[in-house]
Amino acid sequence: MADGRSPLFPASLALAVALIVLVSGEPTAATAINTCASSVIALTHGGETLLVVNPDSNSLTLVDTATRSTIVELPVGTDPRTVAVDDARSRAYVANRGSDTVSVVNLTGPRVVADVNVGDRPYGVALGPDGRRLYVAEQGIDRLTTFDTTTLEPISTLSLPDRPSGLAVTADGTLYVTHLLSNTITVLEPPHHLLYLPLILKLARPPDHNSATIPPFQPSSASTLQRSAIRLWPDSNLVQSIALSPDGSRVYVPHTRSNTANPYLTFDTTVFPMVSVIDPAKRQHLIGQQFELGTLDPPGVGLPFDAAVTPDGGELWVVNAASNDVTVLDLATRRLAAHVEVGENPRGIVISNDGSTAYVNNTLAGTVSVLDTGAYTVTDVITVTDIPLPPLLLNGKRLFHTSDDPRMALAQWISCNTCHFEGEHDGRTWTFGFAGPRNTTSLLGMVETYPLRWSGEWDESADSEFANRRENFGSGLVDGEMNCVLFPPDCVNQPPNQGRSYDLDSLAAFIDSLQVPLSPAHAHGEPLTGAEQRGQALFEDPDLGCVTCHPAPLYTDQQLHDVGTATADERIGPAYDTPTLRGLYDSAPYFHDGSAATLYDTITRPGAGSEHDVRGILTEAEMRDLIAFLMALPFEE
Repeated sequence: MADGRSPLFPASLALAVALIVLVSGEPTAATAINTCASSVIALTHGGETLLVVNPDSNSLTLVDTATRSTIVELPVGTDPRTVAVDDARSRAYVANRGSDTVSVVNLTGPRVVADVNVGDRPYGVALGPDGRRLYVAEQGIDRLTTFDTTTLEPISTLSLPDRPSGLAVTADGTLYVTHLLSNTITVLEPPHHLLYLPLILKLARPPDHNSATIPPFQPSSASTLQRSAIRLWPDSNLVQSIALSPDGSRVYVPHTRSNTANPYLTFDTTVFPMVSVIDPAKRQHLIGQQFELGTLDPPGVGLPFDAAVTPDGGELWVVNAASNDVTVLDLATRRLAAHVEVGENPRGIVISNDGSTAYVNNTLAGTVSVLDTGAYTVTDVITVTDIPLPPLLLNGKRLFHTSDDPRMALAQWISCNTCHFEGEHDGRTWTFGFAGPRNTTSLLGMVETYPLRWSGEWDESADSEFANRRENFGSGLVDGEMNCVLFPPDCVNQPPNQGRSYDLDSLAAFIDSLQVPLSPAHAHGEPLTGAEQRGQALFEDPDLGCVTCHPAPLYTDQQLHDVGTATADERIGPAYDTPTLRGLYDSAPYFHDGSAATLYDTITRPGAGSEHDVRGILTEAEMRDLIAFLMALPFEE
């Protein structure tokens, strides 16, 4: 051809290339949308409306930032956790962890216009920079699902490591994913060249080409994303969120490190609150550049949960959920700029576009603290919801989540929630001088399976006074001595602690209110699969003996047994309380010392006196079926 173009690359390709440049470039001011990290609080692009998630009220509150008054409180799904704003469509998306949905909220004439079914326990939700993709982190099934924001249909799914939680999206579409109980930050980069390939094929098709041979449009699959991982410290834990610097040069990750290797625990040697720093260009965790909050903000803070960088990039504002405060760090000097007290259980922060105001969502107060970022003061407190929990349970939940009460913790360091996050567990095995190694157990459904703890040394939830004093290093919720013996630890053979203090009774009532959810595969009444049914038959076979100690429906006989799992550093064994098997899909590692990383490890444990080695009894296929059944617990029986 005279112009040098091949017939396979007609003039229309130039248009395709131009379109690619147009749609993949930086958003213009007219089409800019609010992309940010997932959080319990957000601002519209112009900053005129504040969106506040209320987990216990199952609602989203819209606040007029000019008048600092509530516009409306909208009911959404159960246990909402994060919100993302779509300014281009005047929409918001709310991830509802309890109802497995994302509520789509119209911000003009505010109302919920749709509830989209998603995977088990959605947590983080974030919008892609072009506004066409909505990312949802599904904690319960370890998956990221991408939705088309026009059709609200799923585009793709991607399996991820355990408990994907916080999300953050950069201007170029790179997606960062935190994982609640691990040190992994998953990084996903979209293949922009593949994203627009169907458009190129359509525009570049020769006139005589048989259209039937051109594949129909297939949305970009998440499986084609370029995937990498950044590792924090091996003991990094409780990683909820990510904060991006305005210039994109740094990523900040608030989290907690768990010092499980120390058998001589004191309040300030258990966990370490900090913010890690990541170089996104090098995909590198910058060791030595972390901010150690316990040192920078003495005497200490608890459970750093969320963070935000000021628009000028000069300061990092860190929300500490347990100690009910905000740590402000000067990024140039790496020193403390300010410490600001806020309300109960702050879990999210957002800073106005001009950098003058910060808003903090106090999730267990039902309020938003409004902060002057120049004076470092709280200038207003906006009530966004009336938390509907009964007073006894609300008081107990606040006590469970706080390290700000000296009766619960020393120097604001540790809360019950630090090790039993959301009433569950931290995935860690701690060594206690009075007992030995102890794998943190979930508290869900604990009221049904007394006695409590691995050695059965508690017989009521009010015996958590022992943990208040000996593990959180607080002064305790009752006057005088606790009705427990320190060594060997024993509260069972002592007078009850129940009834000695309203606050202790509140804490116990909240713990007892925690319920075990159905397993993800059967959360909506799905029947057992063939493998699970075969596994159930094996489990119930009296010759195998599983039901002897783990009878349905609690899957525990609530007795102590020596099954050959005691180790040399055990102080009060070798008999342990039979653990319930409900929730095994989400409670690894296993055994009192966390020595079994998987369920396969638990049923193939060798050793004299071991009651769990079934290798000489079951085939590999049968073991897989048995594990499938165990992973299905609990289900509707």
